[in-house]
Order: sequence, then C-alpha cells, then structure tokens
Amino acid sequence: MKLHRTLVGLVGVVLMIVGVFSTSNAEEINVDTSELEKTENVLELVIVTAQKVSQSIQEVSAAVSVMSGDTFASIGATELADIQVLVPSIRLQKESASTEIYIRGVGSTLDLPMIESPNAYNINGIYIPREVSSASVFDINRIEVLPGPQGTLYGRGALGGTINLITNRPGDEFASSVMLEVGNYSLIRGTATLNMPVNDKLAMRVAVSGHYRDGYLKSGANSAEDIAGMFSLDWQPSDDVSVFFWTHIEDKGGYADNLLSKGSFSDPKSQAFPHPGDPWNDLLDGDLEGYATLGPIDKRPKDWQTKIFGGEINWDINDNLRLTYIPSYLDFEWDQGYWITHKPGDFGEEIKQTTHELRLSHDAGDKLKWLVGLYAYRFESKGKFFIKFGPNELGAGPTPFWLNANNIQNHVLKGASIFGQATYSFTDKWRLVFGGRLSVDDRKANGFVPGLVEGTTTPSKEHINPFTGMPNWSWASNEKWNNFDWKLSIESDVGRNSLFYTTVQTGFQPGTFDSVPGLITKPSELLAFSAGIKNTFLDGRLIVNDELFYYDYTNLLTQAWDAATASNRLTNTDATIYGNQFDLSYLPWNNTQLRLSLAYLHGRYDDFVTAVGDFTDLQMQNAPDWTASLGLVQDWELQSGGYLRFQINSRFESSYWGDFSHSPGLYQDSYTRTNVLLAYHAVNEAWSLGVWVDNIENQAVQSAAAPGSPYFDPAPGAVFLEPPRTYGVRFTANF
Repeated sequence: MKLHRTLVGLVGVVLMIVGVFSTSNAEEINVDTSELEKTENVLELVIVTAQKVSQSIQEVSAAVSVMSGDTFASIGATELADIQVLVPSIRLQKESASTEIYIRGVGSTLDLPMIESPNAYNINGIYIPREVSSASVFDINRIEVLPGPQGTLYGRGALGGTINLITNRPGDEFASSVMLEVGNYSLIRGTATLNMPVNDKLAMRVAVSGHYRDGYLKSGANSAEDIAGMFSLDWQPSDDVSVFFWTHIEDKGGYADNLLSKGSFSDPKSQAFPHPGDPWNDLLDGDLEGYATLGPIDKRPKDWQTKIFGGEINWDINDNLRLTYIPSYLDFEWDQGYWITHKPGDFGEEIKQTTHELRLSHDAGDKLKWLVGLYAYRFESKGKFFIKFGPNELGAGPTPFWLNANNIQNHVLKGASIFGQATYSFTDKWRLVFGGRLSVDDRKANGFVPGLVEGTTTPSKEHINPFTGMPNWSWASNEKWNNFDWKLSIESDVGRNSLFYTTVQTGFQPGTFDSVPGLITKPSELLAFSAGIKNTFLDGRLIVNDELFYYDYTNLLTQAWDAATASNRLTNTDATIYGNQFDLSYLPWNNTQLRLSLAYLHGRYDDFVTAVGDFTDLQMQNAPDWTASLGLVQDWELQSGGYLRFQINSRFESSYWGDFSHSPGLYQDSYTRTNVLLAYHAVNEAWSLGVWVDNIENQAVQSAAAPGSPYFDPAPGAVFLEPPRTYGVRFTANF
C-alpha cells in the first residue's frame, strides 16, 4: 500500500510541475472540456453538479465528461448506451431489459434481481436500478459521467463511478419543439415538448417520445414499439423556496433481442458467425437446421413498463445555507420471451423502490464550504428466469424440459446512511476536500433452488420436478453490512488557468447471494488514487486535461452466465486497475471544433483461482486496454443567415473479452465505429433538416455475452450484438 501511495504522489508532483510551466502565460477561464457546441471565440462554459454543488466543469477535481442535451439529440441518441461513442474508458452495452455499465473496467453483467450494478445511474439525483437504465432518454439538459468510486456522496453501488442525467426544467417562457425521424428498419421516431409558464411562480413542462422500428435481427427480434412521457413542474412559492416535481412513465414493447452463436471451437478468438457475411442473422436454417431442436428461431414479445416519480425541494434558509430534500418512488414490471441461441427463455422481474435524501449545504464565500446529509432507501424485487432445454441436454432425458434457472420470490435491500463533504481553502490557491459516509445495508431474500420443472411448452408455477414429482427446494438469506467510505483530495490552482488535484477515495457495494443455499458473496470495496491536471490555453480555445488513476479492488463481484448449463458463476476476487485518461477540446477557428479523448486501461485479476480454473492476471471482462474517441463539428455559414453543419464521431476500442474466464467465442477484436451527420439549420434555429448514418463500418460488436453449449450450438459463444449500420433523415422545429 505504501508503494501505491508513493507512485501516485510522484505522478502528482510531475503533473504539478508540468502545470506550472505550461500555464504561466495563459489567462484564466473555465470552459467545457467534453462537448462541442456551436460557439464563437471560446468553448462553451458548462456548469455541472457531479459533486452535488454547482461548479464549472474545469473546477471539478475529477475527469468529468459532459454531454449537453443538444449534443445527445444531434447524434440521434435514444438510450443511455448511445453516449458510448463520446466517452472514453467506458462500455455501455445492452442486455435484455438493462444497460450494463462498465467504467474503467468496473462493472457487472446479468440483470437478475439480486445483482446490482457497481456504477450508479441517477436521473435528477435519484438512483435508477439496472433494469430501468434502458429507459428512453429525451428532453434532457445534460449527462455527466464521473469516473472513480463515489462512496462519500453517492453511497453503495458507486464503486466505478456515476452517470447523472439531468432533464430540462420548466422555464419562464412559452416554447415548444418537435423532432421527427425516419430511417431504415422502418424507423419512425418522434418527440415533442411544450413549456408552459402559468404565472411568475409556476411553470410546467410536458415531453412525449415515440419510437418504432423493425428488428435488427433476421427473425425480426430486437425491435422497438416504445412510448414515453415526462411531466414536470417548477413552483416557487417564495423567493426562498422552490419545488421541482417530475415523472417519467414509459411502455416499451416490440420484440426482445435474441442471443446469437459466435466464434469457433478451434479458435477461441474467432469473430465468425454461423451465417458468414450476415452476423445479425439469428436463424438456424439450411445447414444449421439440425441445431434447432426446439423449433425454428422466431421473434418473441417483450413488455417493459416503468413509472418514476421524483422531486427536489430547496429552502434557502439564508444567503449561505440551503436545505434540499429529494424523494422518489419507482415502479417497474418486465416480462419477455427470447432465444438463447437455440433455446427459448422466459425472463421477467418486478421492482418497487423508494428513496429519500436530505442535505444541508453551506457556502458563505469564505475558507470553508460544506454539506451534510441523510439518505435512506428500500428496494424490493422478485424475478424469474426459465430456460427450455432440448432432448438429452444436461443429461436430463430424451424429451424437452424447462429449467427453473433463477427464481427469486422476494428480495428486499434497504439501508440508511449519513454523509458529508467539505472544502477548506488554505490559501487563494490551495484547497483540501474531505468527506465521509457511514452506512448500513440489509439484504433479505427467499426463492427456489434451480431445478427442472413441469411443462413442455410453458414453465410451471408449481416448481414440481417432472422426474421426481417433488417440489424444488427453497432457500432464504438474510445479511447485513456496515461500512464507512471516505475521501481526501488536495486541489491547487498552479497557474492562472490550471487546476492540479490528487485524490484518494473509496467505494463500497453490499454482498449478495446466489440461488444456491449458503452461497453469500463478500462485499466489494475499491480504494482509488488519482492525480490530474486541467488546463485552458489560447484564450479559451484549447483545453487539455489529463488524469492518472490506480485502483485497488478487493472482493470484486465477478459473474458470468453460462448459457450451456443455465448457471450463474458468481464469486469474488481481487483486481488491480490503473491507467490514464487524456481529453482535448480545440476551437481552431470559430466554425470548427475538435474533440479527442484517449484512455489507457490496465485491468487484471489478482490471485483468482476457482474450481473451474485459474484466471490470475487475465484481462478483466469488457475492459479494453485502449479506447479513443474523436469528434469534429464543422459549420458553414450561409447568406440566408442559417448554417450547414457536418458532424462526425468515431470510437476505437482495442480487443477485450466478454466474460472473466475468457471463454471461446466471447473475444471481441479491436474495432472502430463511426457516426456522421449533415444538417441544415435555419435562422435562429427555427428548424433543421439533416441526414445521418450510424456505424458506417457496419461493424458487428458484441454486447452482453455468455458461453454457449459446445454440443448443441453451432459456435461456443452466445452474444447480443450492437446495432448494424443505420441511416435516416431528421427534422426539428422550434416554436
């Protein structure tokens, strides 16, 4: 541990010296380091709330990335996973109902009721469960990505970092807008917003979104029939009190995604698919018909519904003191059928969640700024996962049968915490940031042990084993954890326009259980060291930021779903992660903007030996060593007063594996994906019309993945795929 601190300290000294010598002649300015908007003279200033206080992004002592709502809309994004093209060292990959979030190698797979993401996704300050992270994203103000453990301010489940989505709030002017988009795969997508001031104290905002398209897979699977609505109001009964209320209600239909076979039994790193030249063909026909022992592959419906209610009440007690209360309630239901290569599955879950956060912040403009808070939550869920196996699979018999792979009858995770963070200014240039969080978490659950169940076409609700005639065994679990997270950071304005920082902080995630009696995992802990520098040059036209990090990960929750045996390989191990994130934004002249992000990530498992094998020193799952993203926005002003915009965003990832054991067929080779947009914008942004193409390369990139059956599948891997090449036309209008 002393060596770890020494290395980070040496890095900090080097960065400080670089900052002093490189910024002595520049002027002070705070600007956005992560997005490229149409501006004049300087890159746009962005205010973020990643640290639960309002700050310029250049004042935050972390490698924060920010995407504005306009940037999000311009790339045609509809879900959280779509921002991956803009953010370095992060993987956002879809899996059934959820979005798997990996930040700097920290993440987990499989959306079962007892598995939470080790990264926190929040909407307007409210924690969103993994299964609801695939909710449609529209009418947003910005998205903030904050890497590194955030246990002090965000609590459990923020080991790898946080993603904060902030929606647009009602304003004091009447305004409306529409967006209509059509494209291949019969795409029709539209959004509409209406902002309505009622009087000088009350305003309301309504936004609706509809999304329809055919499936990306040959069978018609992975389609969309989504409708969502948001309503919010902002009420200021007095100069000192404000009340913000919002709700998001959504129904996602269409057909669920299927897992496809991938790879070769003779080459673990093969990128081959059963249908050469058509990776998105999920059918088992022609020469592959022999694998379709349970019938032809088809599309199967999904039913995904959620209701989220949230609020924020602020009371300015005086000029220096503010009291904030953030309550929420979430209700979620999901049910779907889908194919796991050649086997049909039946998947579903229900969630009810309530959260409460109360915090008091103080800022008198003097040496000490602080905030303290209380937090409490209750998360209740239950879920099912049934898989149908073919004749003689798993040695169970000559006829098809259903396996109750995971069945949680009731699962409750609840907890409470007290937290605080403060900034103390020693001088005009040096500051100390320190904080802590004391928490308690309690997990209680019961369900059925995996086993065969009656029924040949639908899973039985009675959980009766068809061979023994006896009910499957049940189990129960009840565990409790206490934890203290802390943070210590030193900030220094080492030049008129430079911020140097070095930080040590921790994160924590409660343990969980598997559907096997007595198997309880240990809580995960992360100790992180980081050192970085933020610089602004050329009168605000150039921003160069860099951060080095080192993570000591204890009892990492590792899991991999084995599609061959329908088992969840759940265990703990230690890991070491270190790397560097470099971000550059440049405005060479008024109508051209460049963005470059480059990240190196070395994530490897420590002594990791199980009954299955030795995985020591293997690359962590879904953690490519190198990622790079490049963006260009070029505007041409026209005599009419409008302008023509060309925008390109490209992302490169080096190779990685889809599970911790590096199973054959789950290797993703290095790749590049590029999105382009060409659009005309009328005077004063009254309307725009553009054409776009996403994934120009038509690159087949695996998303969530699992080992397949070596005897009953055409290939050893079972993977979801990211979308193929898509294109379309987009029209917007503002009134």
